[in-house]
Amino acid sequence: MENQNQESFPSQPNQRLSPPTHELPPISSNEQTQKRNGPESPQHDVPVQSPKSSRNANLPPPSCPQEIVVEILSYLPVKSLLRFTCVSKSWKTLKSDPFFIKKHLKTDPKFSKKRVLINSGGAQIRGITTFSVNAIFDDPIVTNTTFEDLSYEWVVGSCDGLICIATSQDAIILVNPTLRVSKMLPDFGFKKSWNSDCYTVYGFGFDASVDDYKVVRIRSYPNEAFEDGYESVVEVHSLRTNCWKMILELPFGIPFRTAGKHVNGTLNWHVSLDTIISLDLAQETCNEVPQPCYGDGASERSLGVLDGCLCVLCNFERLYADVWVMKEYGKRESWTKLVTITYMGVPMYPDNYEYFEYFAAPLFVSRSGEILLQFSVELILYNPKQNEFRTPRFGPLSEAFDCIYHAEVYEESLVSPTGVNQPS
Repeated sequence: MENQNQESFPSQPNQRLSPPTHELPPISSNEQTQKRNGPESPQHDVPVQSPKSSRNANLPPPSCPQEIVVEILSYLPVKSLLRFTCVSKSWKTLKSDPFFIKKHLKTDPKFSKKRVLINSGGAQIRGITTFSVNAIFDDPIVTNTTFEDLSYEWVVGSCDGLICIATSQDAIILVNPTLRVSKMLPDFGFKKSWNSDCYTVYGFGFDASVDDYKVVRIRSYPNEAFEDGYESVVEVHSLRTNCWKMILELPFGIPFRTAGKHVNGTLNWHVSLDTIISLDLAQETCNEVPQPCYGDGASERSLGVLDGCLCVLCNFERLYADVWVMKEYGKRESWTKLVTITYMGVPMYPDNYEYFEYFAAPLFVSRSGEILLQFSVELILYNPKQNEFRTPRFGPLSEAFDCIYHAEVYEESLVSPTGVNQPS
């Protein structure tokens, strides 16, 4: 993994938007042509030009307005933009231009910048691998790109192309896998004795009020003074200030051992089947999130994010699962049932029902309505129109993904973890 000191990155990639001021160079070779064919060359006779032709030759070379060039480049993948930095100085500065970075993030009409990150373990590969979302749905055999061997690490979440990873040594790393740039966060500083009854959950998101990326750590440890016998402390790291602070003691109970889901400037966890809590990254306060009426027989539930909306997959005793989406965050009436997924026909349906796993929350929905979700340690695709399942094919590397620990959808971006504005 590339160290942040090996390459100079923009110092302000996430500041408030302002129009780009770069002058893009005109693309023309008229002057070189005139030198080759001019009267100073004794080798060739220069044909006499008509007055009209002569006037056109003296016109300035054609150029494309800067706004149009920026618009076109914003549709390109990051790797193409990095290759094009050699075209001119102004094109090179685009990768660090705050206006262009934000514009590039918002422009992805065909999901060409969306990728699936898989943390897996297998006979051939142990680490983190990424795939194109379109390839998962459309290609007969999915090709892969493994960017780092980070075995047995916990993927906390993703935001604007940045991936947050927690290591087994309790360290936190932010990485942009497309830029191949990473940053290790400083030590927490807040120390407390730990034992086997203590555990930690994380979350990662963006605070738009100050253009800042924040990592949240919730640590729970036994304390008889609390009703449930546990005390939970919330700590937040600001990428802008590059330091941690303790903000509050969690009043709603112990979060499930899953990463917080980032939606609309909040991080969300289940603390019980009937309770979802959210941490507002701007206000640094906790609130309870209203849930839909699932109906009788609801059992296991999992949180997820679909198209920027909070979603819940609610299982009904391994018979079927309902997927609910909160169209307008924080409003109970905006919960909408997206689809019901039956367990019948699952490709890896086990013979031993005792160890049968549940569906996890969906990862992505294609334009045709096909749903990508994780089932046990496998990825599967569900077509609700035909009520059919299929599994992505990974070709020769299929055995490398016989155990998928975590899957996350992220987008390619120019946001660098080492370039967030630091206070002066």
